[in-house]
Amino acid sequence: MNEINDIRKESDFKGITFSKFKVSEVKKELLNNILHGKIENACYWLAELLCAGHFIDIWNSILLVMSQRIHLGNIKLPIYLEMRYQEFRDIVQNGYIDNEIRMRNNVKIRLLFAEIIAILSMSNKKHNLERIKIKPEEFIITELTSKLRADHVNYARSIYKQEDPKELFIAINELQYHLSENSQNMYNACYWIEWILYFETMCKKKKEKCIAGRRSFVNVDDKSQKDIVWIIWEGIMYESKKRPKIIQNCINALLNLFTIRYTQAVKRGRIYIIYFSVALLTEMINYNQELITNKSKLEIIKQKNNLIFKEIKKNEITPKIDYLFKGKESTSLEKSISKIEKMNSILFFSK
Repeated sequence: MNEINDIRKESDFKGITFSKFKVSEVKKELLNNILHGKIENACYWLAELLCAGHFIDIWNSILLVMSQRIHLGNIKLPIYLEMRYQEFRDIVQNGYIDNEIRMRNNVKIRLLFAEIIAILSMSNKKHNLERIKIKPEEFIITELTSKLRADHVNYARSIYKQEDPKELFIAINELQYHLSENSQNMYNACYWIEWILYFETMCKKKKEKCIAGRRSFVNVDDKSQKDIVWIIWEGIMYESKKRPKIIQNCINALLNLFTIRYTQAVKRGRIYIIYFSVALLTEMINYNQELITNKSKLEIIKQKNNLIFKEIKKNEITPKIDYLFKGKESTSLEKSISKIEKMNSILFFSK
């Protein structure tokens, strides 16, 4: 194994990757290569993040491409990713807490992420999900009334709690109606999800409290269990229980993925996980999809994964060669992309 022996601390990699690229640029390259099925290139950019200890950035990138670009193209992905995250968490808790950067030399971690990236790259890509925009005027009573479609007010009864904001009752009722088999309308369901979240945003701007009743089924800290977003998730979970078992399992997995290291900021960044859940309840589903479309290629990627770290290792800083890097800027991203293309043609396609 090509072990990384770098003198830099995890704090030294703030905003940059192992080879001193901007994290934001590397994440774009990672996502772009996944979307275009360039597995080897994607694995290289993955290694750049991994060797710098940017594990939450890796997970957020994985969750984004799964929910926004693949979604119904591979409905077994959420269950698979939840399982892999549990493995990741178990490894962290067995010796890497508060020192996650050391996991860059853990073979299981390297292979776990390489496998995930390969499966994402090979998965069928669907249309790009786009957020529905809500305008302030859509809270005017006349505008609101024109959008009401539910045939009664009982859809919200199983979801709404006495401690929930009373202003949200109608929106919750509409959401539950469009999730139900009486409507199954993804656009309208997502509209009311965005309406509920926008209501919360308006309350914060006015410095007013917007707290829901506690929903203890969510695996987050006690304070966060009163977040408005769990009203939405309870509605989705409630409706999923009326659907086939695989849909229930997928949505349960999506909820667990949504709560990974949950914060208020996370909620907006993972909105497409909610959209994906809605799609599972409202759209036509292909239940015959395979999680992995090319198992032999996946094995080749895993077998040769160490070669990528051999290349990454060339940029490590050790006490003996540290002086070589002083005053020397890292290679431009464009030059590195070209270099990776050439490297992959040799490493991955030679027999």
